[in-house]
Amino acid sequence: MTFCCRDMNRWSRLCGLVLLLSHALMHSANAGFCTPTPGSCWPSRSTFSAWLATLSSTTRVYTPDTTPEFFLSEATSMNLLKSNFPGLIVVPGTEADLRSAMYFASKNRIRVVARCSGHDFNGRSNGRGVMLIKTELLNWTLYDDKTQAISFGSGAMHADIYSALVPYNRVYIGGQSKTVCPAGCLAGGCHGLMSRQYGLGIDSILEIRFALFNGTVITLNRTRNADLFHAYLGAGQNSFGVALSFKAQTYPAPPAILMFDALFDATADNAPGNLLSNFFLNATWFNDMPRELAGNINYEFGSVKVKFVYTGTDYDGTFQKLQPLLESPFTRHVTDPEVFPNMYEVALNLYPPVTDIWARKFITSGFLPQDQEVLDTISSIIVVLFGAQWFDPHEDRDRVAGMEPYLSGLYSLAPTSYSNEFTSWGTYNNVSDWKTRFFSNYDSLLAVKKKYDPCNLMTAKFAVGSDQPTAICSCAPKG
Repeated sequence: MTFCCRDMNRWSRLCGLVLLLSHALMHSANAGFCTPTPGSCWPSRSTFSAWLATLSSTTRVYTPDTTPEFFLSEATSMNLLKSNFPGLIVVPGTEADLRSAMYFASKNRIRVVARCSGHDFNGRSNGRGVMLIKTELLNWTLYDDKTQAISFGSGAMHADIYSALVPYNRVYIGGQSKTVCPAGCLAGGCHGLMSRQYGLGIDSILEIRFALFNGTVITLNRTRNADLFHAYLGAGQNSFGVALSFKAQTYPAPPAILMFDALFDATADNAPGNLLSNFFLNATWFNDMPRELAGNINYEFGSVKVKFVYTGTDYDGTFQKLQPLLESPFTRHVTDPEVFPNMYEVALNLYPPVTDIWARKFITSGFLPQDQEVLDTISSIIVVLFGAQWFDPHEDRDRVAGMEPYLSGLYSLAPTSYSNEFTSWGTYNNVSDWKTRFFSNYDSLLAVKKKYDPCNLMTAKFAVGSDQPTAICSCAPKG
């Protein structure tokens, strides 16, 4: 297979010229993506057949006319209000086939969306009429005992990596869900149960093997293509290219991990404030907790279920610090602690076999703002928003509309937001300041985007470059 832009020096020179010529000669006539709709520039069946004949036997390609049921299931995202129907689905069995798919898409101006597990609440892991590349078969791990680093494919899930490190008594800093893939998690920062000790998942990434929009593969680290390395880690939601594999630093595994549950009332007649303002969203209390203490909170119908996870060794001291909470008027019940030998076992047991998916959850992280007035306001809003039962997913549209009155108050508390929060649906909450709310230096990120994806062939909702003209050129030769 022949790719244009075989090396970055040549790519920088030639694609700069291609971009200028494209604006002058192609933009008005050919700008925009090809989609499987009548009158579109979608490739013919014979063109698809010729390309499919070049792929290996391990790669699977699905089209809506042959596998409609599969397409329907893949159109459903983590956020049911953000579902979309792709134009075709490619599940590469090899890295070469993934590169071939991206080359084919760039040549034919097809928008590419890459997905491993697809836990994006803004719908950036799917798209209408796109080539959906599912990386689930690129699932491998390799531990280097000398450097104590682990490499893994973009199809690996957190459980795969945690499991691979058990024999070496090491741990990877990633998310807490066993079915979430680091490839997507890292594109948004990625925090988990040990982030209070070691930082975000992106802080431990050493290197990325990366495919640009046309299948050209480059290496990203802190010295090679460092601008793209830093841009992807935190702002890479389907907007720069596709990560093929990662290399990450690992850390000594805890000797044991304790996990226990507690059930609380959100408010109590004989206690001022509420559970959150007194404890979990109280900066003084939170900062006094050991950094080895983490967990998650499920808040619904006035009840608060908390799962505590402790990865340290000062068990008596930690439980002593927790006594004001566990003996407070808010407390209903506390379970006995369970001991797990490693993070892999924690990941397997952190959620029940059938997750209570309709419970509204937020995770208390190590990045709690220190303004208590802000935290008290957040606590009060959460009590109102999550004080009622919310089981039926069909009610989500009504609930979305019901949150509208609180948005201005929430957004006024801080100029930034988590990039994976649910934003717009219909006329609801079309975030006008998304460039500054989700990104700290958007202009610099956009410059990186234009350098490595000059045709803007990789794009997603509220992602870097999403407000720019799309598919304005192609760096793939015709023919």
